[in-house]
Amino acid sequence: MKLNPDCMRDILIAMEKQPLNQPVDFDDMIPLLANEYDSDVIEYAALKLKEAGFIRAITSSDTEGEYLVTFLDITYPGHQFLADIRSDNIWNDVKEVSKKVGSNSVSALSQIATGIIMAIIKSQLGLI
Repeated sequence: MKLNPDCMRDILIAMEKQPLNQPVDFDDMIPLLANEYDSDVIEYAALKLKEAGFIRAITSSDTEGEYLVTFLDITYPGHQFLADIRSDNIWNDVKEVSKKVGSNSVSALSQIATGIIMAIIKSQLGLI
């Protein structure tokens, strides 16, 4: 399955808007996303965000082997990642760089976002 970075970002944005201590079931998450994604794309993005340590979620499977996801909250590293990619301009730059380098893994996207933010900071400080 191919990882959809836009879906990952939309999941983080949607989770950030949820009240504290109110888990969101998978079916309730779907209408909260800014774009429409296939349920498999959402599940896969959620699983990868969980594996990367960016969200806390409960995952299990039903009797047919389908994943069930309950979204709990965003971890501190997840908040840091979201803060770096929240701006549409920065997010578009991150995606552009990831295409050029040929990697859109969660860790690559995070490193690219950090690099872009650092370049902007240096530019604003007149260090570039």
